Amino acid sequence: MHIHLRIQRWVVWWFYVGVVCGVIALSIIIGHQFTRAQEETLLLLGVAHWLLGGVICWAFDSVRVESRQTPVPLAQKPPKVTVDTEWHPASDFLLPGGRHSLLPWRH
Repeated sequence: MHIHLRIQRWVVWWFYVGVVCGVIALSIIIGHQFTRAQEETLLLLGVAHWLLGGVICWAFDSVRVESRQTPVPLAQKPPKVTVDTEWHPASDFLLPGGRHSLLPWRH
């Protein structure tokens, strides 16, 4: 059984931005003395980024899991009927002698 994971390109970029911003936020929180309110604001922005990304991916069906179906044997497929169409230029539909010049004849 083959399973294919179809991911849109913007979802990958959203993931990369979230990881990079998360690493930066954690390094700032660990390395500096922030107030509790500033730390909570940073963490809240990170959580909002991941939640919005998940909701948008779900809404636009940007990540899909597809399983490959077994092909139907040729004997079971209905025959394909095609209708051949002919192509004619517009000049084929003119009546004989019906072409009149816009300019008068030169005698």
